[in-house]
Amino acid sequence: MVGTSRARLLALVFAFATCATALSGETRTWTDKTGKFKITAELVAVQDGNVVLRQADGSQLTIPIKRLSPADRELVEGKAEHSKKRSSNRPDAAFAEIAERFFTELRSEKRDTAAESLTKKAQKLAKGDKSPLAELPEPDEGTRPIRVGRAKVDGKVAEVPVQVRAAGKMHKTKLHLRQEDDQWRIFAMSAMYPDGEKSINFEAEAAADAEGGADPLAALVGKPFEFVGLTLDGKPLDPSRYQGKVVLFDFWATWCGPCREEMPNVLANYQKHFNDGFDVVAVSVDQDLEALAKFVTQEKPPWAVVADILAGDRNSMAAKYGIRSIPAYILVGKDGKVAAVNCRGKLLGEALDQAFGPAGRKVSSIDGKLQR
Repeated sequence: MVGTSRARLLALVFAFATCATALSGETRTWTDKTGKFKITAELVAVQDGNVVLRQADGSQLTIPIKRLSPADRELVEGKAEHSKKRSSNRPDAAFAEIAERFFTELRSEKRDTAAESLTKKAQKLAKGDKSPLAELPEPDEGTRPIRVGRAKVDGKVAEVPVQVRAAGKMHKTKLHLRQEDDQWRIFAMSAMYPDGEKSINFEAEAAADAEGGADPLAALVGKPFEFVGLTLDGKPLDPSRYQGKVVLFDFWATWCGPCREEMPNVLANYQKHFNDGFDVVAVSVDQDLEALAKFVTQEKPPWAVVADILAGDRNSMAAKYGIRSIPAYILVGKDGKVAAVNCRGKLLGEALDQAFGPAGRKVSSIDGKLQR
């Protein structure tokens, strides 16, 4: 009985959440159940049993649905039921609602409502001074500045392509969502940057000394690099294995499209320079260890894979170096000091050719599988 009641409650909350776009843009007078208080405002969202209303001056109010007048409650619940039926015929409708609400709320100054679409861990970070949401541009007003594409669902994670017009220019992005407490919540976003596509991890803390969007990795060049980590079987990474080698620390995730697109380039350089003394350590920031284990089993990367989540926040390498956007690369020289960062694409090959010479010796391969 308790499970059934909880399921009904979750279904009702979900239905409320999906009706926001249907009512969004409609300004009307809302009344409380006593009839004494009225407010003229636009409905922004319906979440967790509350309505979020925006007044003409841009200020927002969050009001419990149970405090609304019967007519207002009936209106919201009626729209929710309609949206619920529509969603059953359109599998992507729920993702579209989340995406549109998230980007629409980036127009608000504090972006508190946008943060409500994030995972709990991301919400906690969004309340701090270095919220990842602060770095995102504000979508333009006007006709269809936000266009949501078809979602791609893979188990407990989903990817939703969204085109957003900001500052008069259309930007292609992807929202990454994960199931949390029977709801889909956003934990990352991919977008194009001058140096290529990157994924911003909303669950990753910014570097303590990073200011104004400064790259936290740039200051590492020329300094000794300390690393720790646990492999998927829980064994600590052995630093002695990498002494006297040139090592690429590749921060990535299975859900990160740009990371996976870069892997063939990393593999090609690995094949070329492995016998010269080049190695790779793939530091996964995945929260889903099952997805990571599945990827490693299927792809069989020839280098060590570290599950950064196993170390916890204190010993997490991504947290230590303030890595929020991935893929992120740190190339460490034979002397144990950082030789280069952000060495993506041809930059990696150039850095390795400088370290070993352009000839290089290839690792033998059989049917495309590397042999040590």
